[in-house]
Amino acid sequence: MATSDHVLLLVRKALDEFDDVPLEASVRRAVRIANLVGDTKWTIRLSLDLKTMGGDRETNGAISRMLMEDPSTWGSTTGPAEQAVTAWMNDRKIEGSDKIDGQSLAQLEFWSKELEDIRNSGERVDYETDLSTRARTTQILTRTRHLTFALLCSWERRLGYTSINESIFGGYRVRVDKLLAEGAAELLQQFNAVYRRLQEAAQATPERDAAEELSQAITTCRRILKAVVDHVLPPQKQPSDTGHILDDAHHRNRLFEFTKQAIQSKSDNKLTDVMIAGLYERFVAVDTMTNKGVHAAVAFEAANLCALNTYIICGEIISLHGLPGTASDDS
Repeated sequence: MATSDHVLLLVRKALDEFDDVPLEASVRRAVRIANLVGDTKWTIRLSLDLKTMGGDRETNGAISRMLMEDPSTWGSTTGPAEQAVTAWMNDRKIEGSDKIDGQSLAQLEFWSKELEDIRNSGERVDYETDLSTRARTTQILTRTRHLTFALLCSWERRLGYTSINESIFGGYRVRVDKLLAEGAAELLQQFNAVYRRLQEAAQATPERDAAEELSQAITTCRRILKAVVDHVLPPQKQPSDTGHILDDAHHRNRLFEFTKQAIQSKSDNKLTDVMIAGLYERFVAVDTMTNKGVHAAVAFEAANLCALNTYIICGEIISLHGLPGTASDDS
């Protein structure tokens, strides 16, 4: 997957060269960028300006679905593809007619040049028709140029913020991966397994739901969390001072006991406990969603956040484990 920094470089290159390259080239660049950032509506909308009239309908549909972040919404009257087609048709309406000008940018520029060559040759043309055609072509090209430039500017602003966030999380990820590699290297492979299941779930189709992949991903998240707990506070025969059982089956009790011992500040300890409790609730929520057949996109989003929270909390637990005065140092 392209990083925000990489896509931002593409956006800035497209903006810097916007006035020096043909409009069609800028639109192609914008389609690529829209596809990378997941803006399906604008991916399809701009691609329609590049598409020539006619062609095989089934192939045209297949090409459009290739450019969609979620192809399952294809055909939906409220989906991004339908919104894009509606916007394009409104932009291409011929004034005073129920028809649209469906020519691609390349065709428009070709015929504009042809008419210019005819005028330069001295050949007589219908002035009124010629003026109307030139005015409509200019409107389409100008509107497309303005839309493309505005989208590039919006992506530059958005990706500038995203790049900062990625650098912050990227630094955290490097630290957590290092801690996992040193303390529980096998968990890195298990996280990779979670991401593979989520990737498979993201590619689900209306004919094949993603319930099994999501369930497997959450099961692996549970195993990862338990393995981290086993690492920082192994099962204990004796209960905690407050009477909580700390055996193998009660790893949640052990996790709360570990954080209580590791964090001296009561306020910090409460915040961590809330985060951990929220993660367990996410596990249950995703299970419920997949069992009840909740819409795949909703269940996938919940599972994705669950995996991310598992990673963050495991990183925090491993970090606490390395602090002086934690449960591991006393054992």
